[in-house]
Amino acid sequence: MRSVVSYPERGAGGNNMYRGNCSPRLLEDLFGFYKPKKVFDPMCGSGTTRDVCLKLGIHHDVLDLNPEFGGWDALRDEIPGVYDMIFFHPPYSNIIKYSGHMWGNPDPRDLSQIPLEQYSQFIKKLSLIQKRLFTSLSRGGRLAILVGDVKKNGKLYSIQRDMAWLGTPEQVVIKAQHNCWSDHVDYSGKFIPICHEYLLIFRKDSCYILPCTISVSSEINWKTEEKLSWRTAVRLALEGLGGKADLPKLYKEIKSFAATKKHSDPEAKVRQILQTKPEFYSVDRGIWRLKQVA
Repeated sequence: MRSVVSYPERGAGGNNMYRGNCSPRLLEDLFGFYKPKKVFDPMCGSGTTRDVCLKLGIHHDVLDLNPEFGGWDALRDEIPGVYDMIFFHPPYSNIIKYSGHMWGNPDPRDLSQIPLEQYSQFIKKLSLIQKRLFTSLSRGGRLAILVGDVKKNGKLYSIQRDMAWLGTPEQVVIKAQHNCWSDHVDYSGKFIPICHEYLLIFRKDSCYILPCTISVSSEINWKTEEKLSWRTAVRLALEGLGGKADLPKLYKEIKSFAATKKHSDPEAKVRQILQTKPEFYSVDRGIWRLKQVA
């Protein structure tokens, strides 16, 4: 197994018509490399993990919210055993809906019923499931999570970045995607289709302590940065004024930057920057504009 994998031919196992199913060959490589004695899949979809384990002679338990595989709720129901390998392939929010589409009626417990507009709720539940899964791993066991990114209306939702990283990170494998629904869509604008997933492998090293890294969204306000250069401050101020402004407006705006407050003559400094840096040009007396990027 390598850090980048690609399976143009899916291999045998599961149902290739089941949307979002993974390649049996990925699981064959994963299990062949780590040689687990007992495998658990809490969201087995069309049963790919079951079929691969049967082929390789590995003891296994596979469950799913789908009644065909027990109607098992990963957030609440008891995990049936102890394992040295858990393969977890969750839905990517509501990009593909499962209950009510791939099987049965819409189920509010289904992670694929959570819309991207409630992305933080999806991430919270995903991380809670990860935490539960670690309780059923033996020491030295591994949780392998197959997860992808989502893009909608120009916004990237990076699930692997935003979810909790629990346990000891051991490996990141990039998996190429083939035969995706998006392959047949003609996207307009500057849209780069997502054609890969991440296989993240975490190891359980302690009975009691579980390392946890949680991504927290924050922001940087350039106006409060004290080490910002004058050139950058003037450019940002002019950009904030729509790319064009007269000097009085620019003087007023620049005073709101922390990095400029200690200068003895900020207005003279603004004029110096405007007159000496190539990204600024005068369109009239006392009126300045930002040059467009070529």
